[in-house]
Amino acid sequence: MVPRPVDRLVLATNENDILARFFNTGTYSAGPVKATVSPSMDIQVASNFERYLFYMTGGEGGRVDAMMKEFSAKGSFTLPMPAGARGGDVIVAGSGNTGATLKTIRETHQRTGYLMDPHTAVGAYVGSRHVSGDVPMICLATAHPAKFGETITEAIGKSIAGHDIIDRLTGLPTRCKLLPSSVKEVRSYLEATLGDGK
Repeated sequence: MVPRPVDRLVLATNENDILARFFNTGTYSAGPVKATVSPSMDIQVASNFERYLFYMTGGEGGRVDAMMKEFSAKGSFTLPMPAGARGGDVIVAGSGNTGATLKTIRETHQRTGYLMDPHTAVGAYVGSRHVSGDVPMICLATAHPAKFGETITEAIGKSIAGHDIIDRLTGLPTRCKLLPSSVKEVRSYLEATLGDGK
């Protein structure tokens, strides 16, 4: 059997939808960060976005630099691309809010018994809006639901998210050490605290 190539990638965001808006409009525009039940998505500026811009501009590093400087100065920029080619005809994008996230966790659990973390639920929700014909849709889970116990309880109506390792952390003391913003200081602290890692 010949492997089937990936038809397209679905980019999913929560209410902090700067990337979904970019792929749908071509405009990269920052807004206020909203706290959600999928906190790892609560960002505005994606850390590796310049790599994608480099690809989309045909490797024009100077153009990417100019766009990011415009973004820093004005809070937005637009990358002109042909209609329908925002993701190079490979990426489609959408967003799911907290209500959709909780509903996806609940309905997936009721239907299959599988318990999603909220980030995976955002991806599954947005992905479900882009299913087409007989092309299979695959959603990759991103975290363990036990890390988001309160959200799972809110979605399902009972506390069922758990993991032995995470559960053993409950009640342990929290330790915090403030360090200067210095690679040398951080490295020294890690070496002194962790030793040789054995």
